[in-house]
Amino acid sequence: MDALAFKSFHGVGVADSARYIFEGAETPCTVFLDEDVQQFTDDDLAPIPVLFDRITLQLSEVSPRKGAVVRIVGSGRELKLIKQLRGDASTQQWEVADAKSP
Repeated sequence: MDALAFKSFHGVGVADSARYIFEGAETPCTVFLDEDVQQFTDDDLAPIPVLFDRITLQLSEVSPRKGAVVRIVGSGRELKLIKQLRGDASTQQWEVADAKSP
């Protein structure tokens, strides 16, 4: 079901074509990139959002690993997988950071 959703979203420009790069091997994949995600914690008396970028990967295409890089085909932007945020049987979401210096 998630693969069908990714394909549909890719067809209308919401999902991105990408390359998953780990240990020298490149694998084509489709990703959702969410930029400037705001995260609040319940412990904050005066919540201040922490902004980060998040990427969603399909497990039918890749097996995500910390430190791997995802290159967005359209922009050439390279994102390093920093921390797994959540996942299920078909997808994983990761916090990412720019892999290249600006």
